[in-house]
This record gives sequence, C-alpha cells and structure tokens, in this order.
Amino acid sequence: MTLIEHIRAESARLAGLCTACGGCVRACPMTPYAAGVGAADPAAVAFGMRDLLRDGPGTPAALAWVAACTRSGICTPACPEQIDAAFMLRLAQWRAKGALGEAPRIPVKEDTQFSPKVKAFARLTLTEQEQAEWL
Repeated sequence: MTLIEHIRAESARLAGLCTACGGCVRACPMTPYAAGVGAADPAAVAFGMRDLLRDGPGTPAALAWVAACTRSGICTPACPEQIDAAFMLRLAQWRAKGALGEAPRIPVKEDTQFSPKVKAFARLTLTEQEQAEWL
C-alpha cells in the first residue's frame, strides 16, 4: 500500500466513524482564531471537515479550522465516538494542503531555508571527511 492509498483509506475509515457532532470543534482552543469558525455551527464545521476527508471540497469554515490546527490533541478526548480526532484533523490538513496531488486549498508554508538548515545540522554530527564527501 502506498502512502497516498494509506491516507485515503484512513481518511475514509475515520470519516465513516465520525458523526459530525461538532464536539471536536467546540473543544478546540484554536476555534476563536480561525476565520469564521467561532460564529459557525460546530456540527457544520465538523461536517465540512468530514467532507474534505471524503474527497469533497469541504467548507470555508472547515478549511479555516483545519488550517488553524496546532495539534493540541484536546479534540480527541472530546469525541463521543472515541475517534482519534487529532489524527483525523491531521489527515484533513494534509489533504487540504494538497498532499494527494491536488491543488492546495489552504496556505502551505514553504521553508526556503530547509536545505541550508539540514546542512548546518549535518555539520554538527559529521566528521570533516564525511562533510567533504557528503556536503
């Protein structure tokens, strides 16, 4: 199974278990900071996130909520279905960022300094000979 197949399978599994009750949205500490989510019905936001997991477009409020997720994990114990809501949101965030090959629907931060950071970190652990060979 490829990573994309695994993401699709887990998305479908969790979306099938989710009742879109909104418990995760109500418990989320980021809800007040996500545009339009605080004024939206929590169940509607959860429904939009579930739609995103099912290859749908989601809703603007759901996309804003997914984008604001900081992985606090507070959503998981709030779920009456005992679903790993934090993992469900992580999957939704990956999908909204275009991880399955579609265009991103939420902003994606690009770290233009990723390679220099890796090289700097490698210099801390590599010998001079390894640095000369690999960097």
